[in-house]
Parts: sequence; C-alpha cells; structure tokens
Amino acid sequence: MCIIAIMTAACLATNYALIGLPNVKCMDFLVFISGLFFGPSVGVSVGALTWLIYGTINPYGFCLPILLATTLSETIYGLAGGILRRSEGLGWVENGGLAWSAYRLGALGFALTAIYDLLTNLAFAITFGLPVWLAIAYGAWFSLVHELSNAIMFAACTPALARVSRSLGLSGGGVMGKWPGEGSGLG
Repeated sequence: MCIIAIMTAACLATNYALIGLPNVKCMDFLVFISGLFFGPSVGVSVGALTWLIYGTINPYGFCLPILLATTLSETIYGLAGGILRRSEGLGWVENGGLAWSAYRLGALGFALTAIYDLLTNLAFAITFGLPVWLAIAYGAWFSLVHELSNAIMFAACTPALARVSRSLGLSGGGVMGKWPGEGSGLG
C-alpha cells in the first residue's frame, strides 16, 4: 500500500511540475515502472489513483467522462509493466545490449501511448459530439508530442533503472524476485 501512495505522489508531483509542457509528463513512465517493479495490481492502482486525483484537481478543469476515460486508459501502462514483469522480467529489458533494449522500450512506450491517445481522443469526440476523425486530427500534434516524449523516457530510463536496481542487489530489482518486505506485511 505504501508503494502505491509513494508512486502516486511521484506521478502527481511530476505532473504539476511539468504543467507548462503540454503532454510531456513522467506519469506514464512512472506508472509503467510501478507495474514492472511491483506487479500489475500496483501499476494499475497507481495509474488509476493518479488520474482520479489529478483529473479532479486539474488546472485545465474537470469533466467526468474525460476523467473516466483517462483514468481507465492510464492503467494500460501499469498493466503492460506488470505483464512484462510476469512474462520476461528484467531479462527482456536487458537482453541484446543497451541499444536494442532502448529501441524496444521506446517502441513499447510509443505504442502504449498511441493506444492511450486513441482512447482518450475517442472519449473526447463522444463527450463533445464531434466526429472521431476531427477529434483525432485536432489532437494529432498533442498526441505526437506525447508519444515521442514517452518513447524517449521509456528508452532512456527503463534500462538504467533496471541496472541500478540490480547493482543495489534488490532481488532483480523487484522484477525477478521480491523486494525487501514484499509479501511480509511490511509494505
């Protein structure tokens, strides 16, 4: 429970800190890392809680249908990280050298963000009665900035975090084994 609160707080802090850069956020990456390091339930919880708070206390305003769409869509990052944890672990992140890892993680970040942007643009179209093509065209620039910035963050930061966690001896960074206190009721 503590890790969910800490990661949610980190997501919120970085969102507000980067408010001046539309669609450039660390949140998606942090939600992905929550799932990768701590499992899908933690990743999904961090994604949903972050948007429930940020979407309610948002400097851009509040809209319930958009809040529901962003909250549900954000969970794909935590779910993807958790699935990667269960299926491949750090082996997927680190196999094939740094350049290959960065490429794959960048592509994953781009693809997850493209899905997120498509779902939220669809919700925007439905909410405001716009043709879907118009909502997608209107949001194309913002989507591209979002997708490219996430691709860069996923590619640059995930391999580094995986290696740091291994060098600290954290049972495979929490990915291949357990973090200290995990499953003992201490976390």
